[in-house]
Amino acid sequence: MTAPPGAPLPAPRGGADLQRFHAISEAGARNAATALSQVIGRPVHLEVPWARAVPLEKVAQIAGGASRVVCALSLKVYGEARGNLLLVFGRDQVPLLLQLVARSGADGARKAGAARPRRRRDGGPGARRRPGEGLRDLSEFEQSALKEVGNIMAAAYLNAVSHLLGVSLLPSIPGLAIDMVGAVTDFLPIEMLPLGETALVLASELLEPSSGLRGEFFFLPDPRTVPVLGRGPAPGRGAGPAAP
Repeated sequence: MTAPPGAPLPAPRGGADLQRFHAISEAGARNAATALSQVIGRPVHLEVPWARAVPLEKVAQIAGGASRVVCALSLKVYGEARGNLLLVFGRDQVPLLLQLVARSGADGARKAGAARPRRRRDGGPGARRRPGEGLRDLSEFEQSALKEVGNIMAAAYLNAVSHLLGVSLLPSIPGLAIDMVGAVTDFLPIEMLPLGETALVLASELLEPSSGLRGEFFFLPDPRTVPVLGRGPAPGRGAGPAAP
């Protein structure tokens, strides 16, 4: 994942705050990576965390461009720092993610809050799948598995951010879509335009190196609650341990 093209955009409240937001992004994403690692039973690495103010018309670019087809899990964030969370996997990553969840065994399935999947004739997560197969016709079981991954990762992300800021944050039920980035992010400019022309984006990339599974995590706080994020650690000071 690369940062949006062009010169760095101005910070909402100055460069020092962007460094605080970067620390928040890193703490949340690191906890989300740990949670995903527990679900799939493999180490997940955190890469390239960043925080930036992005023009609303360029929001789709942060996830690879408007025409990129992805599996996106979107959640509303409620509490003292409202906003939107977006977890994105490339279209070809969905069968791999489902396989890893299924193969993680009883321990991983128990952490995911689901029964251990069995091999199924309808191509469920326990079945062998070819990349790109069945992505627009997921079974209810597959949709449930993906949403549970989103639930777990969002809760872990927000737990870390809550711990860091000393505030209460709660995620909504995740929405699931397999579509172009432009379609899954088009609601964000509509929501935010009345509040300003830019969006603060806290972003990170997660990688499971042995399988090549790669996902991207984005937090777009409501502009009215950005000052709450300013409670993060001052530049040059550690963010502290993530919440369990």
